[in-house]
Amino acid sequence: MNRKILFLCGVFSPLLYIAMTIVGGALRPDYSHIYHAVSELLEAGAPNKFLMDSILASSNITGIFFGVGVLLLVQSSQQKRQIGLAGAFCLLAIGLIGLLITIFFPMEPRHLPMTFPGLMHLILVGVLFILSILTPVLMGIWLKKQPAYAGYGSYSFISAILILVTGVFAAAMAIIESPIMGIAERLTIGANLQWTFIMALKIYKTN
Repeated sequence: MNRKILFLCGVFSPLLYIAMTIVGGALRPDYSHIYHAVSELLEAGAPNKFLMDSILASSNITGIFFGVGVLLLVQSSQQKRQIGLAGAFCLLAIGLIGLLITIFFPMEPRHLPMTFPGLMHLILVGVLFILSILTPVLMGIWLKKQPAYAGYGSYSFISAILILVTGVFAAAMAIIESPIMGIAERLTIGANLQWTFIMALKIYKTN
């Protein structure tokens, strides 16, 4: 597959995720983007679950393709290659774990007894959060040594800090079941999606 297409997949992956949340919310009059988690659009027994799963799976698959593209790009570099490869593998892992969650481990409806898929959902979401911080940090270190990406290393570090801070805030809002926990979660997701989108666009244009 042409590497340009792989890089372009990284542009489309966040857009598909956003489309899923917009379409899912529009199809459910009882759904609130302010209060509800994104995962509730795909929880066990949710309305339009097949459609939501299909769009999110497409987002995850395009994310995996982008990870492959970044892996190939890093392999051709000289500076900080091992660090860049680690970042690329983290990017791949995010897509793969996201796909596993979508297909096998949906969120359980609130206030129902915890099941194994529901527990795995929580664990894997936690792993995704860690990877979403680690990826821009590792890629930022690699980008710092690439002349074509001047400034994008620092941008990646700032994005990682934003993901961490908003993630802690979102977790606190979820624990106390705040009426704005949906917004809090979307801040974290948005910080992650914007990094993927901008980096993919930059890599696409540069290569």
